[in-house]
Amino acid sequence: MDRVNKKIMKIQTDCFYKCILCKKNPADSWEHIIPESIGGRLQVKVLCSFCNNTFGSKLISQVKMDPSIRLAIKNLKNEIPGLFEVMENGQIYNATDINKNFVKLKYKNSKLEIIANKKEDNSIIIDTKKAIKNKNIEKILEKDGLSKDEIVDKIQFFEKLKDNKIVQLSKNTKIVKWSIKPESIFPNLQDSFMDEKVIVLIAYEFLSLLIGNLIYEDKFDFIREYIKKGEISKKLVIESLTSKHYSPYHKIYFELSETEVVINIVLFRWLVYKVHFKKFELLGVTDFVYLEDLKNKRMLFAKSIDEAKNNNYFIAG
Repeated sequence: MDRVNKKIMKIQTDCFYKCILCKKNPADSWEHIIPESIGGRLQVKVLCSFCNNTFGSKLISQVKMDPSIRLAIKNLKNEIPGLFEVMENGQIYNATDINKNFVKLKYKNSKLEIIANKKEDNSIIIDTKKAIKNKNIEKILEKDGLSKDEIVDKIQFFEKLKDNKIVQLSKNTKIVKWSIKPESIFPNLQDSFMDEKVIVLIAYEFLSLLIGNLIYEDKFDFIREYIKKGEISKKLVIESLTSKHYSPYHKIYFELSETEVVINIVLFRWLVYKVHFKKFELLGVTDFVYLEDLKNKRMLFAKSIDEAKNNNYFIAG
């Protein structure tokens, strides 16, 4: 019998006796259908530990770094502040100071911290407030041969300076007390784009929930080979679209025809992925809908697309 644990959102089922990717090892690793890093809570044991660590975790780790995902969470910051904090923790931002120096910052503990880096002239850009607090400037001036009293005087003088002023603290050390205007700060959106195999993995795992142990049939091998090895198949087509609005929810549902199955993955309402599994049909499966309500921290399900359109969901947690 299948049952849903409402507290921790884990589906426990006897259907998956072995991993749905390798079809060899026991399915002993809990897997989030929608990645936990973007708020997904529905879990099921469909992968083995090896496949989860080798394919699942490595692919899923890219999700919150994707530029489109970061733009979405930025636009929803006020509606889902907790998830914003979790997703943005450790993320990199770019900025320029008044002198047009390029600066990198890291989001940490609800604020942006400057990442120390060396310029072409060998001068160093550092967070001056943090440098004073951690006594980094003090250590530099000690190496320059200043006495303790001289160091205290220099630091006090420096702290009273206006922003973006250069001061010679010692024979060898010049330092700038500079500031960054908020309007010059923007997310670094060039680091990592999500691999499309992530989307196919989400679609494949969702499909497994609907058809149970039929997922082990050989006709699904082309999906497994794409996720594991990136092997392209004419039977697999991925569309990537965007809508006009952001909203704090994710949704997965699928559509059936005589020639294909289309699994729709909607992230933050804005990103829409349509995964087409072509040239086969599924009998006896209804167009089930799974919705992750990020704002109210609830999972909702509808028995059909029509019921979802009429807002006839039942709440699982």
